[in-house]
Amino acid sequence: MDISHDVTNLLFAVVPGLLVFFTAYYLIKRFLDNEQRMKFAELKATMKKDLLPLRLQAYERIVLFLERVSPNNLLNRVYEPGMSVSDFHRALLLTIRTEYEHNITQQVYMTNAIWNVVKNGRDELVKTINLAFGECDADAPGLELSKKIFEVMVRKNEFPIQNALDQVKIEAHQLF
Repeated sequence: MDISHDVTNLLFAVVPGLLVFFTAYYLIKRFLDNEQRMKFAELKATMKKDLLPLRLQAYERIVLFLERVSPNNLLNRVYEPGMSVSDFHRALLLTIRTEYEHNITQQVYMTNAIWNVVKNGRDELVKTINLAFGECDADAPGLELSKKIFEVMVRKNEFPIQNALDQVKIEAHQLF
């Protein structure tokens, strides 16, 4: 009976210690997990606060890009008296490409969906310009291309830049 008495004494000494250990471990782990969640939430809130102005600036830049390449503004800004349809066509495409390349980094702050809308708007505008160019005499006065671009847009009933602009504005408002 000496062994069973020793085992019983050992259990009376070890079990309360193990019980205290596991209770302390559970409480400390729970406390540390909670602290980690709170720190993560605080970090996320700080990042969101710091990132929001950058995202808004990106949306502003993309709205400016879309406004600058909208046919009404683009055609008036790029056309110079005496340009042929061919020269005007080349200048329009160069301006669109330059404007796009200048703003391409803004995609970092936007969702992929809205960036694709912006790219598709630009691509559709280029297609419309190319289609209108194909319907003109290359040596005709440049204003002929302007007229054809608007005719093609009305005929196709597509206004890709305006559609992209509307979508960008909707997403930008969702940031708040």
